[in-house]
Amino acid sequence: MSYGVGIMLGPQARKERVMRRLLRCGLALVLVMAALPTGDRTAHAADSILTEILRRGTVRIAIAVATRPLRFEDENGNLQGYEIDIANRLAKDLGVTIDWIKTNAAGRVAMLQTKKADITISSFTPNLERLKTIGFTDPYATAVLSLLSRTDRKDLGSVADFNRPEVKFAIPRGSTVAKAIATYLPKATVVEVAGFADMIAALDAGQADAMLIPEAMVNWTAKNSGGKYHNAGALGPPEDDAIGLPQGDFVWWLWLNRFVREINEDGTNYTLRIKWFGDAPMPAFIKPPPKSG
Repeated sequence: MSYGVGIMLGPQARKERVMRRLLRCGLALVLVMAALPTGDRTAHAADSILTEILRRGTVRIAIAVATRPLRFEDENGNLQGYEIDIANRLAKDLGVTIDWIKTNAAGRVAMLQTKKADITISSFTPNLERLKTIGFTDPYATAVLSLLSRTDRKDLGSVADFNRPEVKFAIPRGSTVAKAIATYLPKATVVEVAGFADMIAALDAGQADAMLIPEAMVNWTAKNSGGKYHNAGALGPPEDDAIGLPQGDFVWWLWLNRFVREINEDGTNYTLRIKWFGDAPMPAFIKPPPKSG
């Protein structure tokens, strides 16, 4: 009976073998691309949303308004907020103006599926279900979902108090909040409404007992409510927020993803978060501006 003898490669030899494989793959890809007709090689760039945006001079951005401090209208009707500032920076880097498309949480997906919008920057969390029909960039933020309730509701003093059938949560249609409630507060009742303004109205009218929204929004709302609302605690792990885009456009995704990485690394995003959220916890992937000198 004979036995095969294996040769043990050292670290340097293994590294060289991997590099040779990568080189062969790269050469194969170059040969395939070279074999394609010129039209086939350029079709994706020519047909990209990015090319169309640069041609028409505007980028269409779908947002859900009335969510302070992320996206809201000031007393003059001008859009303000953290994500509005990100969108303005994106348009500046593209060298175009913005065509704002106001929608609700559910409408964000539809706008991208039908390509009525080029992107959405609107507290949009990537998940496997959404990725079946639309695309996402890397995250520009993470958000811990927290409980907002009226301060005078003494019966809702802890997170466990919210896990009862008689406790009603107002949530926006089409959001990932329903899944979080089903996971962590399965006994609670969900009441779907159009958006943030309707959620607050339901809370004020006694039609809902609580909201589950990003911590920064909870803290901002509580701080500016004159003591009417308070943060009743966090629920679950942090969720990513990313730019959503129509599926299948690699050229557009590549530009957007590079944009997100740059604002995360050059201090832009860090500065905007300080502006709108103060000393709220900073995601580890968001870096401060480089020190001068």
